[in-house]
Amino acid sequence: MYTLVLVRHGESEWNKKNLFTGWTDVGITPEGVKDARLMGKKLSEEGYEFPVAFTSVLKRASLTLELILEEMNSSQTQVIRDWRLNERHYGKLQGKSKIGILDELEWKQVHAFRRSYKTRPPQLETDDPRHPANDSKYSNVPEHMLPRGESLEDTYNRVIPYLQEEILPALKTHNKALISAHGNTLRVLLKYFNDLTDNQIEGVEFAIGEILVYRLDEDFKVISKEFIASKTNVKYGGDM
Repeated sequence: MYTLVLVRHGESEWNKKNLFTGWTDVGITPEGVKDARLMGKKLSEEGYEFPVAFTSVLKRASLTLELILEEMNSSQTQVIRDWRLNERHYGKLQGKSKIGILDELEWKQVHAFRRSYKTRPPQLETDDPRHPANDSKYSNVPEHMLPRGESLEDTYNRVIPYLQEEILPALKTHNKALISAHGNTLRVLLKYFNDLTDNQIEGVEFAIGEILVYRLDEDFKVISKEFIASKTNVKYGGDM
């Protein structure tokens, strides 16, 4: 049996401001630091140890993982960072207020951008400073692979091949692994492991401060899943 543990990053600066974040590389707030440490403490109390851990190249997820492992005294954990675990790219919506955008668009359209499986946000132009091709973190990634704005389906098609090609083989080797990622990254992982339909995933959230533990068989099919709250006031923060 394999154990795969999923956590969402602590509260980010733009979570607090209720802005569309996507690939914008914002940090975490003091509350986010607390979120991460509480998750690490809970995992330690539950007796977890992780030979390997995965996260995105965005600092809100990466720093959350560092703080979790620090709280667990897990200095020997191998940490692997990859852009394919980044949050869903929100295109031209990035930096916009989720409330303020209702002055520009109808609620139904905003809801589709945020929750539907196939709707893409307005796409960035390649010369837009927010396009990942203009960020040195992605200089080794072929430009055609870098998104200008993603639907949740696009995110699924980016994350799941990485899961199958890199994370599951590592899990087979080490038996346990931890993923520190983002709300929509985690939603597509839930879609994959729970075999959810396109419609079912629209109503799925992954809360800050919540830990999801999957027990998988030798074929990586779900034997059981368990949510563990690291704090009493688990918050649902919407799009990350």
